[in-house]
Amino acid sequence: MARPLVIAALILILAESAAGDILFRDVSEAWSLAFRHHHGGSGERYMVETVVAGVVLFDFDFDGDVDVFFVDGGHLPGYEGEEPLSRLFRNEGGGRFRDATASAGIHIPGYGCGGTAGDVDNDGDLDLYVTVFGTNRLLRNNGDGTFADVTEKAHVGESLWSSSASFSDVDLDGDLDLYVTNYVAFTLGNHRFCGNEETGLQGYCHPVTYEGLPDRFYVNRGDGVFDDATEASGFAGATEAGLGLIFGDLNGDRWPDLYVANDADPNFCFINRGDGTFEDRSLVSGTAYSDSGSPEGSMGVDMGDVDGDGRPDLVVTNFEYESNVLYRALGGGLFIDDRFAAKLAEPSLRSLAFGVALADFDHDGDLDAIMANGHILDNAEVFDELSRYAQRNQVFENLGQGRFEERDETGVDAIRVSRGLAVADLDGDGDLEVVIMNSNDYAEVYENVGPSSNRAYVLVDLVGGASNRFGVDGRITLVAGGRRQIRDVRTASSYLSQGALTAHIGLGAAQRIGSLELLWPSGKRQRYADLPVGSRYRFWESPAAGAGR
Repeated sequence: MARPLVIAALILILAESAAGDILFRDVSEAWSLAFRHHHGGSGERYMVETVVAGVVLFDFDFDGDVDVFFVDGGHLPGYEGEEPLSRLFRNEGGGRFRDATASAGIHIPGYGCGGTAGDVDNDGDLDLYVTVFGTNRLLRNNGDGTFADVTEKAHVGESLWSSSASFSDVDLDGDLDLYVTNYVAFTLGNHRFCGNEETGLQGYCHPVTYEGLPDRFYVNRGDGVFDDATEASGFAGATEAGLGLIFGDLNGDRWPDLYVANDADPNFCFINRGDGTFEDRSLVSGTAYSDSGSPEGSMGVDMGDVDGDGRPDLVVTNFEYESNVLYRALGGGLFIDDRFAAKLAEPSLRSLAFGVALADFDHDGDLDAIMANGHILDNAEVFDELSRYAQRNQVFENLGQGRFEERDETGVDAIRVSRGLAVADLDGDGDLEVVIMNSNDYAEVYENVGPSSNRAYVLVDLVGGASNRFGVDGRITLVAGGRRQIRDVRTASSYLSQGALTAHIGLGAAQRIGSLELLWPSGKRQRYADLPVGSRYRFWESPAAGAGR
């Protein structure tokens, strides 16, 4: 039975203050989340099989805890293995999950890539959009534990090779729009041999082997049906090899902007003009290229205020020998490549990183970072004796002001070929777990088991009224213990993946929350003062909303 969700103007869930140093343990099997991703190929090295897959963490049954949707591959010519199947696991509380794929009516034809979840029809439950090497799928949540495929009716069945997708209320009209990144023009019909023909040594093709594909942008009419507004909104020129993406206010004007990580192409930075159109500010923003002026093999992206100055910064994962990058916000939509000063460059130089998340794993009041690593070549050592196909993932502790230090003894020590990554409080104890997707291997689910300390936290859910139902694109500003922190509510980020919509904020040694201010997508502001820590709150966008227990 699902745990009941108490409906009130404000829900407060007391939990134990937790987390000290960053420490995890693998609970994939213990929590019945032993999902295996399938390549779906026969050794021909079809390009699609080496750059997927993602994971979506979302509360599909609205019972107050976070469920897990793993995106699997699909059939490619010559495949004779186990049937690939994207699977939904229902969280039953207490570290117990149950496979609900069949009962939910979920079936994804084609070769699955990634996904995003959002309430596209504003009916109070989260719908699911899955990107596919085939035709993308929109699954409407029926509100009874089942989904219905409404792709055709909603007009969002993109058939190009899509990688990531994200929902955002870009026009702030109260419903969620959809951006889809498309990768390259690879098909089974134009599959090429990439390698040394004389020796027969073959690898997966580099993305420049094929042309980049145009991205797609859909505007929600307000009833869950979408119009293709790619050209009208200024995205017609977005034809690079798109992978990760994220929405967020990059210039401080409240409107959701867009950042896209492109593979071996300049990254995109689109600034929302507030009139339904976007301006390409990629070059002038300082985020299109490396500090040496070169495009990088960018995979994943996350956004957060890592240095505590009130402006969201960008972290982007890159190919080996390029290093991961922190684009530090200067204000007004301008950024500087700060990877070396942030101490991210040298430790990540030899890694090929995909998924990434900024999160306060140790509850000390700043955002740490975790990266999912793994090469694209299953014979990488043959081409470069220093390269490795399977790689160790990396955890970076934020030491303050956006300066990081890699932590080795965190329990995230499996050496695999990792891709998607997402974080959420899966066990309801107030700290954040990590889910990592591995190519052609079992996923990893890590419980946060950092030692108990006096470090506090708060969890915040938003319920929109004039704004979209889950408050996507809303901002939470919190002051506690002399520290001011911001969190934005967003859907997809990382690489082909999405974490929970519940905002998580570590509070260090703070005993009370001095103030908590909500800036809703509608522009409405609500402010609360002197709230307990170690709690989970749900705020309704309502003139009569107030603090309660």
